[in-house]
Amino acid sequence: MHVIWDLGDTLITRPPGGQDLKPLTSYPEVQLRPGARAVLESLAAGGSHHAVLSNTAASTSADARRLLLRLGVLDLFEVVIATASELDPSRPGKPDLVVFHQLLQAWGQPAAQVGDRGEAPEVVMVGNTWAHDVLGATRAGIAAIFLTNPAISVRHPEDPSATCPPWVIPVWDLPAVPRAVQLLDQLRAGPPAALEPRA
Repeated sequence: MHVIWDLGDTLITRPPGGQDLKPLTSYPEVQLRPGARAVLESLAAGGSHHAVLSNTAASTSADARRLLLRLGVLDLFEVVIATASELDPSRPGKPDLVVFHQLLQAWGQPAAQVGDRGEAPEVVMVGNTWAHDVLGATRAGIAAIFLTNPAISVRHPEDPSATCPPWVIPVWDLPAVPRAVQLLDQLRAGPPAALEPRA
């Protein structure tokens, strides 16, 4: 499975004030969220590939890589894209399809490669923001795992629903992500024999 991760309030804590008004490496208080390292290592040990796609304000992709290096997890990621779009409306960021396509192409997973049910095979986005992470991913044909812990989750009543498939799996927080990834693998393999239509 190819797993795309959001950064802020998904893998890492947010900088003071919530936005990176200077590069993320300038904030010593930014750390991995509890359980993040264990989840990343567990999934990697099971053969998953990891990438980061995160909306940022002042941080570039190079800044995000330097932060992940400081946090000791850079080696677990094959592609890292930070959009530096939150203060510059001319730059695309999630949920724009262009950034999802950019990541898939950098990863060798062309956006045109979609499964029988209209979804990118073996790709899932993990994030805490419904409008950016979930809707952006599903519009790009990518399944999503949505972190619903109210301490970090962002979903507004006016946000539209996602169309499935691609699949959206809500989980409480990071420790539940490996099981959700396993469930997506099972869904892609086809329905269990007990759920197949009778002849």
